[in-house]
Amino acid sequence: MPVGVVVHGATASAGAHTAGPPACGGTVAAPQALAAGTYSSLDVTGVCDISAGQVTVTGSVTIEPNAALVSAYGLANNVPGTTSGLIIGGDLTAANNSSLVLGCKPVNFNCLDEPDAGSPTLASFTTIIGSLTATNPLGVVLHHTSIHGDFRSSGGGGGKTCGNSPGANVFYAIPGNGGAVYSDIEDTVVQGNLWLTGLTSCWFGALRDTVWGSATFSDLTFMDFDSIEIVNSKVHGNMLCTNDHPQLQYGDTGQAQPDLVGGYATGDCAFSRLVQYSPGPPAQYLPIAQHDPNYNGYWMAASDGGIFSFNSLFYGSAAGQSQSISGFSAAPGGKGYQVATTSGTAFRFGTYASCTGSIPAPNRPIVGMAAVPGGGGCWLVASDGGIFSYGSTAAFYGSAGAARLTRPMVGMASAPNGDGYYLVASDGGIFTYGPGTSFLGSMGGRPLNQPIVGMAVDPTTGGYWMVASDGGIFSFDAPYFGSMGGSHLNKPIVGMAAAPGGDGYFLVASDGGIFSFGPGAVFQGSTGAIPLARPIIGMALGGSLG
Repeated sequence: MPVGVVVHGATASAGAHTAGPPACGGTVAAPQALAAGTYSSLDVTGVCDISAGQVTVTGSVTIEPNAALVSAYGLANNVPGTTSGLIIGGDLTAANNSSLVLGCKPVNFNCLDEPDAGSPTLASFTTIIGSLTATNPLGVVLHHTSIHGDFRSSGGGGGKTCGNSPGANVFYAIPGNGGAVYSDIEDTVVQGNLWLTGLTSCWFGALRDTVWGSATFSDLTFMDFDSIEIVNSKVHGNMLCTNDHPQLQYGDTGQAQPDLVGGYATGDCAFSRLVQYSPGPPAQYLPIAQHDPNYNGYWMAASDGGIFSFNSLFYGSAAGQSQSISGFSAAPGGKGYQVATTSGTAFRFGTYASCTGSIPAPNRPIVGMAAVPGGGGCWLVASDGGIFSYGSTAAFYGSAGAARLTRPMVGMASAPNGDGYYLVASDGGIFTYGPGTSFLGSMGGRPLNQPIVGMAVDPTTGGYWMVASDGGIFSFDAPYFGSMGGSHLNKPIVGMAAAPGGDGYFLVASDGGIFSFGPGAVFQGSTGAIPLARPIIGMALGGSLG
């Protein structure tokens, strides 16, 4: 995108405001340049440029409705040898119809004051120590930006068009853009999870980004077939791409590099979906996303809260708790995990673990736990089918708490996109809740050699597996890769986990023995030959040593 020099408006003094948070806001024609310096907080009331030097806000920044924050200038007041940039020590919150243009670097997005677009050298970096939350924004354009928390943008956009009235918004400050309203995330790091949902706009791209949690792109609508490009990024957690129009494709990015995903991917990002990236001849195809083989590690949890890591980082344990641990799950991306006691207290380990908290004593003990695939929450299930939601993303879809059960619940699993969950009883009965779940059959009412002890959902087909304590596997619209049924076990099986690509599964025994089936289930070790203080109660995937 060609970039020229932009002339800025008046400069706001760092010491001009004594009552309330400092404010910054001009107009599209005459933006206000915030003076270099340190501020305790910032209220953006109009068009505010970070173009007069380095700005540090120790607290949070709020962008009011219809306002805009533009921090994409490499120089201070166009003076050679100087720099401009932005550091926000708290959260950045953007309101309705607001605009964000943060960060710039040569080639991919030149700074707005770059004097030589043909040989660009300027750069500006934006750091947000907290989270970025945008509600119904007009557009969010991020380059060369680091977000230490989560990034969430819901709704908004300029409509399914690339047309715009001249001078109507800050997008006209981007030379060569023609004022088209769009959103873009490039060369950006998100330490937490990313959610981009409900956006309707001209174009959207996510290129060369790093997301340490999960990335969700859902309910997006754009101008034409070449208007959504999400490629060449690294997502350490899951990548969830549902109900997007048009479908994700490579377009004209010139970057035939699939996204690398540590967990699993759904919808248009599914590992099995091949997309044409070169017309040929012959035509050439690649998936939008593929599994990162560095994320084949796992953890096991014991009933005393002990944690055992295999090709995964250790974040601590709940060893020494007075109550037994009965639930265990990992945060998407492997930067933490959480355990739950039989009374419903959840303990988190790692900066980005999914949930923590406690509940009044449940009617029956907690027997299972599942993390929300998109991050930010988890569910607990009690033996009577009661459901307990922890975290802002763990929506409640219903429970079997008031139902009369033939046999007690023994476990649960999340729907692949997090829009529901499955409960499984010891007789193999399956209970589904939420629009993302489908009842595909069960073992309820059918004879079993041994009771069911756990289940896992296939992220590829949406089917599921159940496992019995003798290692027997029961598949429902999910591929069968083998079982331990009929084989000698030193200790009974207590749980299972699905490989990210749906091409395998793991079984775990109470002594920590691991049994892997299918090409995607890579054995990393076990505690089968190690004396344990207490039995293993479950396992979770998604770890790495990176």
